Amino acid sequence: MVLRRNSTITAKSKSTSRIKNTSSTKDLDLYSLIQKRAYELYEKRGATHGNDWADWFEAERQVKRELGIR
Repeated sequence: MVLRRNSTITAKSKSTSRIKNTSSTKDLDLYSLIQKRAYELYEKRGATHGNDWADWFEAERQVKRELGIR
């Protein structure tokens, strides 16, 4: 699953468009840390499917707590 946060699509011409990414590196680093932790939680549970949202939210909570982010 790939999510693009703070991104907008701007028309370059009638036939083409490009994505203008306005995310900071800090946001992308946080996303990567959460993604990695969520995968670790998935593996720790025995790599069973069906709890991806729970793993993601738990990973987000853990990473933000460790970084002192509310």
